[in-house]
Amino acid sequence: MHKELLRKILISLLFWVPVIIFLKLAGEIIEKEPPRFDLSILYWLHQQATPLLDSIFIFVTEAGGIVSMTVISTLILIWLIYKKQYENVKLLIVGFGGAVAANVILKTLFQRDRPSLWHQSIVETGFSFPSGHAMASAALITCLVIMLWSTKWRWLSVTLGSIIVLAIGTSRAYLGVHYPSDIIAGWCVSVAWVLLVTYLIRTAYKRKQRSS
Repeated sequence: MHKELLRKILISLLFWVPVIIFLKLAGEIIEKEPPRFDLSILYWLHQQATPLLDSIFIFVTEAGGIVSMTVISTLILIWLIYKKQYENVKLLIVGFGGAVAANVILKTLFQRDRPSLWHQSIVETGFSFPSGHAMASAALITCLVIMLWSTKWRWLSVTLGSIIVLAIGTSRAYLGVHYPSDIIAGWCVSVAWVLLVTYLIRTAYKRKQRSS
């Protein structure tokens, strides 16, 4: 009972903390008072720029795009269907697919312009808040962590997943195509969304088991 209570508290925190952070950032964007750390972090990252880092982060940002994440998700989806893990199939489709769709909606709602502070190595169009790269990568990794949580790969997926998500997010800020708040907001939305989807799917599954 004690462990179950701690588990519920932890899950609640993992859901509500990202929601609160996102709402705080969204409110500042709406009020045209973006976080002060946005520019300071961007300028600091730009000061670290080297040709080698440019090449590395361009590769990372291209590998971590929505198209790449969708291709990876599709391959994982095919594997899950082959293994008849239909609960995880639903999680991946709704969790990842919903996050990608939500990104389009949120960008249209907030219509935040991208930063334009220096000559950029890559050209991006469209609105900035929240970051599509951050949302897609965080949604996919969160889905995978949840799928692997009851296996021996639990902490490996958390560690590698965190590194991947952080690297992709950092690449967007380093290249100057997103504010840090865009990236943080993207992470928050995806984590909260996937956790909500997981809860709904598992609740429906338990009810189905009880009724049968």
